[in-house]
Amino acid sequence: MQNYSQFNFNLVDSDELMNYLVVKHHGFTACMLDLILGHSLNLANDGISQALKIYEVVNKLNNFALKHFYDEEEILFPYAKKILEWQQEGNSSAMPVINIMGNPIGRFIKDHEVMTSFMEEIRDITGNYAAMDAKKNKLMLLHHELWELDNDIKKQIFIEDYILFNKLLSLQKDMIISKFIKS
Repeated sequence: MQNYSQFNFNLVDSDELMNYLVVKHHGFTACMLDLILGHSLNLANDGISQALKIYEVVNKLNNFALKHFYDEEEILFPYAKKILEWQQEGNSSAMPVINIMGNPIGRFIKDHEVMTSFMEEIRDITGNYAAMDAKKNKLMLLHHELWELDNDIKKQIFIEDYILFNKLLSLQKDMIISKFIKS
């Protein structure tokens, strides 16, 4: 995984930030969820009860996250890119008509809270990814994968909730003000 300390995401343009989120975070999360589902199911089949609990929660998280990513990538981000095009062209006739303020972005923030609650449940099950008996190397590996997933989801949520969404709301506000000034 890439070292995030070298980036100041506040300085990254919104369109680049959206592309980064899709490629780096959505892609990584989807791959990790698939990997973790396989590992936890194999361990559950070997009789490790904790792995079955992990599998059940990760399966719910997987279904939820994939729908969330789809909605961001197919609805929110394309709309945001239209706002960015409007900003670059300054063409009021090209103004998108959907309002992202409030409900849609609020919904994505609530989705992030749900994803966070799934990860909290996993931290409870694993004892906060505590190191296990050395005889259970496969379970230790699963805990490490979960820890990586948790850290990535936290970074992704931070970038979206505190940087990208604020940029998009500000841009939309500018667009709306511009529309009223030109009217």
